[in-house]
Amino acid sequence: MNIAEAARASGLSIDTIRYYERIGVLPRPIRRSNRYRDYDEGHLAALKLAHGLRELELPLEQVADIVRVAHDAACGEVRQALTANIEGSVARIEERMRKLRRTRERLRAILEGVRSMSPRSRKVPGMTPCACVGLVSEESTPISAVRPRRRSNGKETEGVLLRSDL
Repeated sequence: MNIAEAARASGLSIDTIRYYERIGVLPRPIRRSNRYRDYDEGHLAALKLAHGLRELELPLEQVADIVRVAHDAACGEVRQALTANIEGSVARIEERMRKLRRTRERLRAILEGVRSMSPRSRKVPGMTPCACVGLVSEESTPISAVRPRRRSNGKETEGVLLRSDL
């Protein structure tokens, strides 16, 4: 079968098949006298395997290893390669899910704070803007209001005096 037929049968695009062959994820098929690729059932099985593994979000390096083992080795070796690679993928997905859950909770807290604000309030509950943001958000803070501030130990530091500090 030609590359278009292999693409339809495997669910991969023609460009993806060519790319996978170029970087060594898939074995290269023989070429006919007309220089067209000639895919047999073994190649089609490798294409389907690669497609399925990518849908499981395995990295291309791991897909290449598994396809190579599946093409050249016995069933036990294929199982071993699949187990190791899939366990790693599961661990990465679980970590990503933990991070996404944390992000979701942070976003919910911010949303709750924003929703609880009065329409005229400039301060989001639980969030303290830096002095620069406060300065920029003040509509008519005179330049003279920006001056060095004194620390509690009496030393001068660079700082910003906001209208609210006047």
